[in-house]
Amino acid sequence: MAIHDLSGSSRAITAVFVPGPITLNTADPAWAQAPEMTIGLGRRLHESGARLPSDDEKSRSVKVKVVHNSADIFFLCQWNQSAAHTKVDEYTLFADAFAMEIPLITEESPIWMGAADKPVNIIYWRADLPGPENIVGGGIGTTQKSPDATSQNIRHYQRWANGVWSLIITRPMSAASNNQVSFVRGESYRLAFANWKGGIDAERGGNKIVSDWQHLSIK
Repeated sequence: MAIHDLSGSSRAITAVFVPGPITLNTADPAWAQAPEMTIGLGRRLHESGARLPSDDEKSRSVKVKVVHNSADIFFLCQWNQSAAHTKVDEYTLFADAFAMEIPLITEESPIWMGAADKPVNIIYWRADLPGPENIVGGGIGTTQKSPDATSQNIRHYQRWANGVWSLIITRPMSAASNNQVSFVRGESYRLAFANWKGGIDAERGGNKIVSDWQHLSIK
């Protein structure tokens, strides 16, 4: 859902137009044309019995760049993590994960998974899955993978090296169904980020760290 223009705001993440093909590669020349924003993640919701973070884990940050070529939009997200966690089991082992949330109908959607009348569209990546998932939510406990196959049109690149996760997520700018947000040039959108640290930190489900609402401006 497009919102008021904040393209001149210091809080705005700018999606830069780069003509021609863009590859799923952090070395693609397109990224050199995009400004990098560092987004703080400091809000938490804990599930009952979840491990509480240590003092040095109470906040994190992610570096974000966004480009598009009018057909597809690309998000490059990078964050520090001392080790990669790419496996899961039923009880004690959890994988690293990352998500982006955008209001689906109205900008007034609550940041905690929206509400029944104010749903959100989420792109969810987990290190052990074959690809990111398109998710819809209408409040805490309601999130689900969108049932239509057409909206599962998200491609990605992932790599952990030298203590840094690098994740590229791309999808068509036009929504494939009512379960996706359409990105339109000249418009701005609310956007929030979430991160789960797997391994012994055992973050999963509602036990995560999130940003405040940011603003994405599509050039």
